[in-house]
Amino acid sequence: MNTKHLVAGAMALIVPSTICLTGCSFGLINTVSYRYENGDKYTAGDREIDDRITKINIDYISGDVKVRGTDTDSIMVDETANTDIDSDHQVHTWVDGDTLYVRYCASTKSINFNKIEKSLEITIPEAQKLDDFVIEVSSGNIDLNGFTTENMYSHASSGNMNIDCSATVIELKSSSGNVGLTQNGNSDSVKIKSSSGNTVINHNGDCRSFDIDSSSGKVNIMQNGTVDQAKIHSSSGGVTAAMGTVNTLNIDVSSGGIKLDADEIKDLTTKASSGHSDISLGKVPAASSINCSSGGISIRLPEDSDVTVHTSISSGEFNYDLPFTKSGKDYVCGNGTAVMDIRCSSGDVSFLALK
Repeated sequence: MNTKHLVAGAMALIVPSTICLTGCSFGLINTVSYRYENGDKYTAGDREIDDRITKINIDYISGDVKVRGTDTDSIMVDETANTDIDSDHQVHTWVDGDTLYVRYCASTKSINFNKIEKSLEITIPEAQKLDDFVIEVSSGNIDLNGFTTENMYSHASSGNMNIDCSATVIELKSSSGNVGLTQNGNSDSVKIKSSSGNTVINHNGDCRSFDIDSSSGKVNIMQNGTVDQAKIHSSSGGVTAAMGTVNTLNIDVSSGGIKLDADEIKDLTTKASSGHSDISLGKVPAASSINCSSGGISIRLPEDSDVTVHTSISSGEFNYDLPFTKSGKDYVCGNGTAVMDIRCSSGDVSFLALK
């Protein structure tokens, strides 16, 4: 299943819930209108589930949600509240075939949550690989650990997201809060969109597609393995990336620096509007374009690199300790096979020998 199909399926499950909040803040909700389909089929309160579940769908309005993979044969749903609450205010669950639906409370036109604070913990068999895992939390932290799923979709409107799981297709959205992802094993695609907050990714395995978009916050990536295509964008905050082999990599930072350390990138494009670009490459890319509007560029390559460097520097100097020879406006190292285009509007450009 590709990402487009995953999103469509996820939203088809979540959209039937209609939420209207009055006087809402983290952990404090007054009047709630919360409607979802098949409300009469749900069970209120904590629950142990022995059915074989391959799909989990969670929609929780306010409060932290933890999901843990453990050495168990059943699923446990355990909710904690700061006060005694009746069944309508308790978590509601429904098992429909192999799908577990989890909802914040009863399906209702109006219910009062004044001064009620809740949190949810679900444990699932770590040995059971899921087909789909979908979670959406309006106000609260999401903490997922120790299970495997084919498709992962997680959305936090306000709160941090920490995910340490294995998934083939991963899509994470955060409106306000930090995002942390640890992925062990190969994946097909990783897509993360963060509106406000830092993003930290630790991906151990191969991946076909990386797509990281941060509107405000730093992006830090550690990637071990091979990535076919990677796109990283940060409007404000800068990007730090340590990567293995990437066939095509595009990094675009509107305000902030770029620090890139990679074993091999075959096709590289970077653009930093305001901030220094510091790039270390174990092999010179076959093709590359490095742009910096303000801040300067430092590039580290092996001394025996075969590269031709085209330079356009508006305000700054070109420095190097690689064995370049001058050929017109170009600088050539070795046989000059690879082509590197360097453009810097304000700042020095330095080529250094990789130690």
